[in-house]
Amino acid sequence: MKGTRASRNAERERQVKELKARKLEILRKQSDFRAKNRLLFFDTPPNPGPNPKQAQILEAFLHPHFKTFGMSGGNRFGKTALNTLIALSVLDGSYPWDDYHSRKGQKTSLLHLFPHNRARKVRYIGQGWHDHIKAVVIPEIEKWWPDIWPVERHGNGIITDTFWKRLDNGSTLEIMSNNQRSKEHEGWSGDVTLYDEPCRKEIYIANARGLVDRRGRELFAATLLDEPWIDREIIKKVDKNGRPDKTVFWVTGSSYDNAGYGISREGIQEFEAKLTEDEIQARIHGIPQYMQGLIYPQFNRKTHLVEQFMVPTNWMVDIAIDVHPRECQAVLFVATDDRNERYVCDEIWEYGDGTQIAEAIVRKVNRNAYRVNRIVIDPLSKGDSNSPETTYNKVFKVLARNDLPLETATKEKDIRLNGILETKTHLLGPNKKPSLFFMDSCVRTLYEIEGYMWEMKQGKPTGKPSDIDDHMMENLSRILLLNTHYIDPEEEFDTYYNKAANYDSGRNSVTGY
Repeated sequence: MKGTRASRNAERERQVKELKARKLEILRKQSDFRAKNRLLFFDTPPNPGPNPKQAQILEAFLHPHFKTFGMSGGNRFGKTALNTLIALSVLDGSYPWDDYHSRKGQKTSLLHLFPHNRARKVRYIGQGWHDHIKAVVIPEIEKWWPDIWPVERHGNGIITDTFWKRLDNGSTLEIMSNNQRSKEHEGWSGDVTLYDEPCRKEIYIANARGLVDRRGRELFAATLLDEPWIDREIIKKVDKNGRPDKTVFWVTGSSYDNAGYGISREGIQEFEAKLTEDEIQARIHGIPQYMQGLIYPQFNRKTHLVEQFMVPTNWMVDIAIDVHPRECQAVLFVATDDRNERYVCDEIWEYGDGTQIAEAIVRKVNRNAYRVNRIVIDPLSKGDSNSPETTYNKVFKVLARNDLPLETATKEKDIRLNGILETKTHLLGPNKKPSLFFMDSCVRTLYEIEGYMWEMKQGKPTGKPSDIDDHMMENLSRILLLNTHYIDPEEEFDTYYNKAANYDSGRNSVTGY
């Protein structure tokens, strides 16, 4: 019996060892498979998946409405990784990792984004061939390219592996350099162009032409140290009517947004300690030097811009007029709602004398049934030395005929600086929430607030606002300094009625006074 029990125990131990060995072999194979196909397990633990900014781009990329995407920020922000993820996903026609973590085993398809059934063509624009493309871009592609995807790749005579072709579906990835002549980028057509770091404008134009035939898309992933045209013409792009182009989806962030997604906060801090203040702004927080003089960096289209709507007739509307003898006259309309939130709701930007501008104001007031609270005008309007009748007088006569008030704005010495502080508070208050919003129809105001700069001296802001393209900004300051508080129309009528009644009751019955 003892021998039988001993043999049984030995057999059991042998079976347990075999089972453990098989499990270890399975785990080893799984681990080896994961290592060679990490894209398929991109967001499966222990992999962290996309950082919050990358996740926003990946989500937005699924929507056909958007055509231009961008993620700008500090160094080590995850920009090259994002470009690679998008590139390989387009080649696959899906987000490849979905099939491996989804319970339904379904991939998120990208096929609906392109109006054809041909093999996908992606172009990736890097910087220098050796210092950037060979050292950074190609290793990142090799890191994420799944081993189960059959591939043919070759070089361009300068470096290796600049052309990748997926053999099972024919999709291709071509790598080009921003240092090439723009002519070398022409003649191509494809589905997606990816820019790793800022490109020259002529390079962008050459590649943008190649997206026309397939109604393609483009993605910028960059630390904007230079090429300021990208900020004005891509990030702040407007449509043919001057309104914000809603086909653009752009996110910004800092190196710290990528902490915990392949880099550590401590590592970022060690890098930051080696930089000057200007370098910290550019390389950590992604604010290039040419934007460090912005007066309102708090302004954000996603936060502060709203679609045009009819202002409710109970909201109070303040109007400011900034006059110039040789430029367009600037008039701004700001509505205050019952929560004391402000909406830049209308504007006038056109040539004309005081009479014409006042008539334009009256037309807007009547057409939109604005409940006018106060109208203020630049104090300089009373001093037109070249005209027998001042601009103030011309505006006053027209407004008075239409029962609209007019007053000169305060001559306070520091009005511009105080107005800027007031505007900043409304853009982002102590509770980190805005109380100032802009309708997308106010295109001149949008143009000014996104480009309003401090004067610069030797590359540093002087603390004095620039007087270039500042007309609507001065109007905005004057209106916000009025500190309008909402009053219910019925309450306002009762106050007016009581004042009138008290005035009548105090008059002498004989003299009438």
